Amino acid sequence: MSQHGEQQSTSDRGSQAGTGAVTAPAATKIGTDVIQRTWVEPQAGSTFDAHGWRMALYENRTLASAITAAVTGMLVGYPFDSLKTRMQTYHYPSLLACARKSIAEEGVRGLYRGLLPPLLTASAAKSLSFSVFEETKHWLRRHDPFATQQAPFGLANFQRKTVGSVALSAGVSGSISGAVIAVLCCPLELIKVQMQLARLLNRDPTSSDTATASSKPVGTLVSTPAGTLQGGGAAIATRQLRNAPAAPPWAASNLSVLREIVRRRGPSGMYYGIGLHILRDSSGTAIYFASYETVKETLRRLTGSDTTGPLTHMLAGGTCGVVSWLLIFPVDLIKSTMQSQVLKPKGSKTFASSLQCLRDIHSRLGLAGLYRGISVSLIRAFPIHGLNFVVYEWARAHICRLAGRPE
Repeated sequence: MSQHGEQQSTSDRGSQAGTGAVTAPAATKIGTDVIQRTWVEPQAGSTFDAHGWRMALYENRTLASAITAAVTGMLVGYPFDSLKTRMQTYHYPSLLACARKSIAEEGVRGLYRGLLPPLLTASAAKSLSFSVFEETKHWLRRHDPFATQQAPFGLANFQRKTVGSVALSAGVSGSISGAVIAVLCCPLELIKVQMQLARLLNRDPTSSDTATASSKPVGTLVSTPAGTLQGGGAAIATRQLRNAPAAPPWAASNLSVLREIVRRRGPSGMYYGIGLHILRDSSGTAIYFASYETVKETLRRLTGSDTTGPLTHMLAGGTCGVVSWLLIFPVDLIKSTMQSQVLKPKGSKTFASSLQCLRDIHSRLGLAGLYRGISVSLIRAFPIHGLNFVVYEWARAHICRLAGRPE
């Protein structure tokens, strides 16, 4: 993302506001330091004042850019997220089998079940995430105790003049941003998981994992929560798909899911799995932003450029998406598995705790079991997160050009 002139400087730019031209001084780079030249406000009554909305947009450029990126990414990537959730909590032989079976039972529209809450809130969450990230990053730089002296143990400071400093600053800021977002979005993601799994949960409401499948004879058709068809032939499989259960009554809408959670669990049920949610988002967002800015700054230095373009943003964004998922996927898998049990009677839960869930998955499936469904995340990670940052950086730069202001 743009570093407000901290990592890069741009040539002076001018923008046209009506018939009046306003020159926007950028930043001057001297060595590793960046000195921001003073902006001279247009005189009252100038043509530029007629476009006050541009300045309002400029002042909120982080929010506007993040919203644009969030909506674009959500519309493109949500079907992959839905398949990922299904593969994490139910057994499918492969991603292709999961996609085929899901579409056969529910249609393409079924892959967008539960889209409304994240679509409405993703823009708010992402804009808040980016805003908290940016503000924390600048706060750390202003209050850096090692700004003028060497940090202990050879650690980097928060001045963002080296690649290590950029990574540290982004990692700490991202961790704080992720924790804030997790607290706000936990109820919404809990609803999303229930909507995505509604039909599968209705197939066998007393079981949420595939333990029951392991006790079934392999030679018969197994109708398990995992959705795995074994034996029985294509004709039986076809009948099974046609007779797929409808979504349960409580999954009629996002609001009805919320009501059902509160009815069965009380108001605190909306935060079922909050600990895992905070762990996933704080660590994942730290890795996400740190890897993005590190790759972006490294590529900028390698090319000897003061600016970065769409290709750099795509490479850095795609890389950070893949790296963050590889490192935090097991936490996300356990979180999804535990949250899928929120509407089950306490006595019928498969797992009483996240630790029990971890041990069970590892004992039955080994380390590979902790990455069940990761193929979906990795397939979508590079293009979706690359697109996310391309759109974000493009929107931010476009707003700055529109306002005639430096990035």
